[in-house]
Amino acid sequence: MNEDRSSDADRRAAEWVARLDGRPLDDSEREAFRHWLEAHPDHRPAFEEAHRAWRSLDLLRHDPGPLRTVPRPARKTTVGRAGIAGVVALLVLGLLSLRYHVGDPWIALTADWRTAPGQTRQVTLADGSLVELGPDSAIVLHFGADERRVTLLSGEAFFHATPRDGKERRPFVVDAAHGTTTALGTQFLVEERPDGARVTAVEHRIEVALDTPERGVDRVVLSPGHTVQYDVSHGFGRVDTVDVAEATAWRTGLLVFDSVPLQDVVRKLNRYRRGRIVVASTQLAQRRVSGVFATSDLDDVIRTITAELGANASSLPPLVTVLY
Repeated sequence: MNEDRSSDADRRAAEWVARLDGRPLDDSEREAFRHWLEAHPDHRPAFEEAHRAWRSLDLLRHDPGPLRTVPRPARKTTVGRAGIAGVVALLVLGLLSLRYHVGDPWIALTADWRTAPGQTRQVTLADGSLVELGPDSAIVLHFGADERRVTLLSGEAFFHATPRDGKERRPFVVDAAHGTTTALGTQFLVEERPDGARVTAVEHRIEVALDTPERGVDRVVLSPGHTVQYDVSHGFGRVDTVDVAEATAWRTGLLVFDSVPLQDVVRKLNRYRRGRIVVASTQLAQRRVSGVFATSDLDDVIRTITAELGANASSLPPLVTVLY
């Protein structure tokens, strides 16, 4: 590929990354994107490199340094590396200045339903089941003749599954982080976590299954008011009791934390804002937070938490707030 073609591919790749992060694509745009990827063998590597550079901004969760310098990811082919680094750096800084949320363009491409930071929405599925998406969340549907399957791509969702009775005999299954949750009853909550997922039974029972390389398939059945966290590396954690009203308080615009590490609180708050909250030290990230907060006033939430912990906050509106 000559230099002109390389430069054009890099620019188009950067444009697609930006477009995919901005809003869901309609059918014609999805087809145009797939056509572009397949039009030349260098298009997909160019897009993947732009995507990796974009995802590198997730480092802001732990270290604000990337605001000062955007790393250039390695690429198997040497063609166009300088061009893509410059284009992506300008793209990233420009989108940050326009308050774009750091997101995953692949989710924007594949999601059937998703929400923006701070947004919730209720979706009625073809079988009558209801899904309430939390902020910055996304799902994709795989309804077939044998089962009703939903994949949680990001965030959290409250499911009210239509029971298996009468004409509806297909099981209702939710995929998340290499595990599955099957509705034995009707209502449950699934939340994506950094290395796995947390599942909470709200009404009736649910079965959670996890297929791990070392242990094979493990299963846990949860009764209402019980929760479990899992990941592929460590399997299931301990089954705990939980206050269902607290676990689902986000549905009414509240966040309830009971001795929760600050890093988990920040992870939750970042779903409600386009700018990022960053914890500057590991020690501070492990400090515990308790309280009931309204999602409608995140600035007040930050002030209250820093006062409670004796910490400080510095902001670069609207891009980043650093807690230290």
